[in-house]
Amino acid sequence: MNGFLTGAIGALVEAWTQLRIGKLRVLLSLVGVGAAVAAMTFVIAFGQVSTAVEEELLQQWAGRPGTVTLYATPSTGDAGGAGSAGGAGSAGGAGGPTPGSADDNQVPDPNERSAAEKAEKAYTEFVERYQISHWAMVERTTLRLSLGGTPTKVDTTVVTGGYGMLHRTQMLQGRWFNADDEDDLSPSIVVSRGVLDALGVTELHSPLRVRGLSPVDTTYTIVGVLKGDGSSACRPDSETGESVCGEVMEAMVLSAPYNRLLPPTTERSVPSLEVWAGQGKGSEMGELMESHFNAVFGHGSASVQNNEFGARADFGRTFTIVVTSAGVFIMVLGALGLINISMVTVRQRIHEIGVRRSFGATSRRIFFSIMLESVVATVVAGIIGIGIAIVAMRFVPLEALFNGYSVTNRPPFPMSAALIGLVAASAVGALAGIIPAIVAVRIRPIDAIRF
Repeated sequence: MNGFLTGAIGALVEAWTQLRIGKLRVLLSLVGVGAAVAAMTFVIAFGQVSTAVEEELLQQWAGRPGTVTLYATPSTGDAGGAGSAGGAGSAGGAGGPTPGSADDNQVPDPNERSAAEKAEKAYTEFVERYQISHWAMVERTTLRLSLGGTPTKVDTTVVTGGYGMLHRTQMLQGRWFNADDEDDLSPSIVVSRGVLDALGVTELHSPLRVRGLSPVDTTYTIVGVLKGDGSSACRPDSETGESVCGEVMEAMVLSAPYNRLLPPTTERSVPSLEVWAGQGKGSEMGELMESHFNAVFGHGSASVQNNEFGARADFGRTFTIVVTSAGVFIMVLGALGLINISMVTVRQRIHEIGVRRSFGATSRRIFFSIMLESVVATVVAGIIGIGIAIVAMRFVPLEALFNGYSVTNRPPFPMSAALIGLVAASAVGALAGIIPAIVAVRIRPIDAIRF
């Protein structure tokens, strides 16, 4: 073992010494290899970083990989759900009201649950029954807020606290909802930067109150500012009437305190249920949710959507393979010059090789010393190329490429891209050194000494 290590280290030292002797001609032959490694590493790294940023955007919209979204349409009949719609009390049935009777104008029972309330109750029972820890209820609505004295409609998402974890919601200022917000009389709300600008506030140093005009006249407490995606919208100025463009105004409000304040006559959309089953388990959870809620609300009343990103992962692997193959091909072309330089070097060192063989140098030692010259040269070129790629990645304007999306957590340079570049450079160097090494081994000592 010690002998092997000594031989390997000696071969590396000898290879490095020979490179230093012929550094000018080796340097010229390695320009193409270094440029190819830099280009290949940069493209692979850029693809992986772009994919990471894009997946972050997708997760903020559709949830973590493995998130299943349920859309249900429960009946608005009695608490029995959709199954009661066709029961004995239906029109024409025994004891049912006849057309034209006074029951046609009967006032709805105020104690009757709405479809949204039925869905919320069923969702809560489901997550408790199956002990689901990561879930959220989501409902879309529109709030009319008084922003700078001007009534303004703001697209709003009514959510439970688990939404932030499922969607990796990032806060620009302030915080996300917590358990203490559930009992607040003033519903907690997080808003986009556009809402804060309309209020004339630059920084959210502490919770801020804003008046809500509809669907309920109340006061909301702004506890955080959402990290925007760079999208903008235009609206008329209340004083001049001119179009003013700025970041889209959006908000998220915590469902529990908000729903308690809604009047009983308020029409609500049925919320959806989102469950994070874990990556690779979305299909299984989707089947369970669909069968469960079809049994609760009636056949065909529930549908699920799974956001698994398997196709995207396959695309990423294919992209890396294609770019690596193209880069290796370019490096092989660049290594042809290195082969020519190595062949000339071997011819010039025939006498030296003969003397070494006569003093006991084995064919293996000669072979590896010659081959490692090319390997060491391409590795050095590869390291320089990787360094160039790392520096270049720091100047890539990701925000401009993603439509102004503010990348606060810029992904680090992927080590896999650097490793691919280094391995490819080493492999090309080994291929470029095999032919000169074989030629050197076939030189007979007696002929080499006479040379």
